[in-house]
Parts: sequence; structure tokens; C-alpha cells
Amino acid sequence: MSNNLDLASIRVDTEHDLADAKTLASKWLALATAELDIFSAQFSNDLLVAIALHLAYERKGGNLFDVLDFLLDSRWECARQLICFFAHVEGFRQAGAAEWLKGFLNRNSELDEHRAATLLKHCHRQWTSVGQSVSKVATKKARTRGTIAVFGQDALAKAVVTVSDMREERRGAGARILQCAHAADGCRTLPDAKSATLKLEAAKSRFENLVEPIGRLQMDLILAAAMKPQEFRVSPILLLGDPGVGKTFLATQLADALGVSTEKISAGGAQGGFQLSGSHSGWHTACPGMIFSVLAEGGSASPVVVIDEADKIRDASYPVLPVLLDLLDAGTAKQFKDEFFEVTFDASRIIFVMTANSLDGIPLPLLSRVEVFEVPSPEPQQRLRIIEETAESLRRKTKRQIALDVSTSQLLSERRDIDLRRVTRLIKEAFAQAMMSDARVAQLAIPKSEARRNIGFCA
Repeated sequence: MSNNLDLASIRVDTEHDLADAKTLASKWLALATAELDIFSAQFSNDLLVAIALHLAYERKGGNLFDVLDFLLDSRWECARQLICFFAHVEGFRQAGAAEWLKGFLNRNSELDEHRAATLLKHCHRQWTSVGQSVSKVATKKARTRGTIAVFGQDALAKAVVTVSDMREERRGAGARILQCAHAADGCRTLPDAKSATLKLEAAKSRFENLVEPIGRLQMDLILAAAMKPQEFRVSPILLLGDPGVGKTFLATQLADALGVSTEKISAGGAQGGFQLSGSHSGWHTACPGMIFSVLAEGGSASPVVVIDEADKIRDASYPVLPVLLDLLDAGTAKQFKDEFFEVTFDASRIIFVMTANSLDGIPLPLLSRVEVFEVPSPEPQQRLRIIEETAESLRRKTKRQIALDVSTSQLLSERRDIDLRRVTRLIKEAFAQAMMSDARVAQLAIPKSEARRNIGFCA
């Protein structure tokens, strides 16, 4: 038997399953701060053993919050139904477990509904107090293994109750994301700052127009590598430049260097601040916020979030700006609230990369929270490298050894009026044409220059 507080520590399909479930229940309840009378305490212990054993067989893993989810499941129309459920479930095939279950059901066969409901309330109170203690233990462990407690266990326990009270049609997505948040005791890893610094250094030689913002990111990472995990921060940056100069590309390079995911939201097209912070469960279209979701579903405390078109933030009925300001300030982001789950969590280590075509239209409070960098259009030499790298990527993915025509590649690299997004499309189109005709060389179709024509009048 391991020292884990997880259901995976129960050795299913062996004669040790019941003993393991009892040991796990004892370890959990040893952390409880809520006191119960003797009968309620015995019932709480027995019910915890029963649920733990059942879930160990059903899910092959899980933790205390899966047990709480089970206790609060909406399928239980009454307390007696939950207790009687164990008469016909998995997890009690072994002789010892089956005999123990028979005794558990016999001891509680005479309970009326009122008494059963009261006992379940006592169980919930005691198990929730265990969750709060587990949260403290997880936070202490996080400090020693380079991870951060993003979701407090007491907050997740509260969210379980909130979701269980929702209507069924709104509960599904929330329950799934909440289940993800429970992973790793609510902790998330921090990136390897030293390794990321070296990878970004290599990117400098390939993307000359991004050297300045890359250097700034490196400075933050160098400092982060020398500090305690709790101090990990990367300052938010705002990249200015024409479309297609590589602003969003920098965010993907940063995420690759850090080994984290990227999420993108268009500030101009955002439906409202609730897209980030979630909408209250009372709304017809209620859903969890993107910030909670990305931290719950990912393994990192520091994903890269791209806020695109920051110069197009609208003064809508549910504005994005106040939510963004909270996220960009480490103090308020540490207690960021998701309205759907009605809980706070730590979003202070998310890395924000904002993009805009110009400073016009960007609110001053937002500018005061970011460092601004102008991103020039890449030079022909860099553009040619990007063209060649894109072609090489297509060769790897298609497993077709198709070369790009040298002269048209050179010509495309010199056309600064064609942004990098369109360059990529042209290369893909040329590759597709070459594959269809079984050609060994892809001819790039260079569009005509879209020079502005003068309009005048004859005398």
C-alpha cells in the first residue's frame, strides 16, 4: 500500500482491495477538522470506504473530490437511494469486500429518510474539511517540487457543490472541466526557465525582427530561474506592427520554448469579459471562463495567452477591459474569480502576449500594464528562411521530396507587401499543385503588386 491519498493506491482485483480502501479512508479522515458523534463518524468512515472501493474499480483512479462528486451526484433522488445503490455495484467481488458490504447494508437497513439525509450532510461537512486540509498539504508539496497550487482544494470542493446544484443541461461541461481542475491536487507545473532562455536565444538568429521582445522575455526568465517557484512571473508584452509580421508567431515560439500551450482570444471580437471570467450559472448561455479552462485542462501554471487586436477593444455592455486589467496585475490575478464556478484561483503566472496594429484605440490603463515593442516587417533574408522552413515542414508532413523553385522563392522573399500569412498560403498552394501533377519542383505563383493607382481628371 502506497502513501498516496489517491484511489489508485487501492489494489483492485486482489484480496487486498478492502484493506487498502479502509487504510485510504483512515488517512483521509485523519485530516478532518469537522467533528462528528460516534455513530455519524462510523457511518462516515463506512460510506467513504464503500464509495472509494466502488470508484477504484469503476475509474481505476481518482481522489477525494471524485468521492465528493459521487456524494453530490444529482441522480440521488433521496439519501436512501445512495445507500441502497451499493447492493448491486462493482468493487465488492472479492469475498472479504462482499462480506463487509453485507454488514454495512445490514447496519443501515433501518434508517429512515430523514436520518439518512442528516448522516449524508454530516459526511459532506467532514469530507469537505478533509479537502481543505489536503489543500494545505498540496500547497506545501508544491513549494518543494517546482509546482504551484493554482486551484485550492477548498475552492474546488465549493465548486463541486455549485455545479451539483445546476440544471442538468448546464452541468455537463462544467463538471468535465472541474474534474480536470482536480488533477495533481489542483497544482500545475512551472516552466524550465533556464532551458527556455537557451531556446529563445536560438530563435533570435532566425527572427531578427523579434530580437528586442525576445530579449525582454529572456530577462524575465533569467530572473525567474534564480527565484523561488512562487516568484515566477513573466511581464505582459504588447507587440505593435502590421498584420503578418510575426507578432502571433512570437507567442508560439515562446510557448514552444517553455513547453506550454497557447490560447488566443480576439479582443475586438470578444463577446464580453465573461469569455475570460465565465458567466454566472443563472444565465441561459452560462459557461466556464477561458482562463479557468486553460489552467484546468493543461498541466502548466504558465500557458501563453494571446490577446489579439488590443486596439479594437470595444466599450460593450460586458466590457473585456476590466477583466483584462485584473489579469494583467499579479495582485488581482492571484485571486481571479470564475463566475460560473463562483470560486477564485491563481492566474497570476499566465504569460500574456498582446498584439495590435497601432497604439490608437488602446486604453491607457491597459498600456500602463504592458511593455510595448514595435515589430518591423522581416527583411528579405529572414523571409527567405521562413519560406524554406515552411517548405521543409511540408516535406516532413507529406513525406514528399518537393523542392521550391529558387527564382520564385527569392522573388517572394523580396515582396514585403505580401504578409507572412499569405506567404504560407502561397507555399501550401504550390506544394499541392506539385503533388497533383507529380512534379519534383513547386512553382510559386507570385501575385501582382497591389500598387495604388492614381485617379485624376483630364483637362
